[in-house]
Amino acid sequence: MPAALFVSGLIALVLIFHWAKTPKPVQKLVFEGLVVLKPADLMQFLDVNPEQFDPEKLEWKDWEKKLITHTRIRKVRVSRDREGFLVITLQEKVAEFVVHVGDMLYEIDEKRDIISQNQVLADNLIVISGNFPVSSHQILGTQIEDVTKEMRQTVSAYPALKTRISEVSLEQDGDIVVYLKSPFRAKVFLGDKLDLFRMRKLYASLAYLETENISASIIDLRGEDAVYH
Repeated sequence: MPAALFVSGLIALVLIFHWAKTPKPVQKLVFEGLVVLKPADLMQFLDVNPEQFDPEKLEWKDWEKKLITHTRIRKVRVSRDREGFLVITLQEKVAEFVVHVGDMLYEIDEKRDIISQNQVLADNLIVISGNFPVSSHQILGTQIEDVTKEMRQTVSAYPALKTRISEVSLEQDGDIVVYLKSPFRAKVFLGDKLDLFRMRKLYASLAYLETENISASIIDLRGEDAVYH
């Protein structure tokens, strides 16, 4: 009798342990780490109709492999917990600039890798316009490399310019034009060189104009002194 009770108790423990360890069927999707992406964007990418899908019938075990191919995703982990939650944890790539080439707008990261094409989701990015070579996944050439490097240094040294500059345009004649969106809309002529010295000159000019409450539609920084119109 004691042996039978022992065996029965052992079986009960095994069943309880199995029940505790066996996860419930998927009942709900949980997305973590989203920045500019939305759950609906990912559902569409995974070919899942959010209005018709049955969570318990999801074929989700290959989702990691598919999601990592998304141009906005750097890392991804898909796991199911014991409560039936399917947790999709993401680390998104961070867009640094928008590059305008022809009729295309590309969000790019710090390596100039393309994050999106004609689907800008990040806010308040500076646009860099020019005739840059473009591959299937990257903006190419020393020109874009130099411009992004200078603009990165500019934003680091003068953070206020990030909220004031809307676009940096490399013109066909070699000149560089900056378009301002704040504190007033203006066109800034920098000449044929983009460097920290000229951007410091722009910063000082804007500081003076704002202090004196002066608006200008054109700022010419090509000479020794700044000229306002």
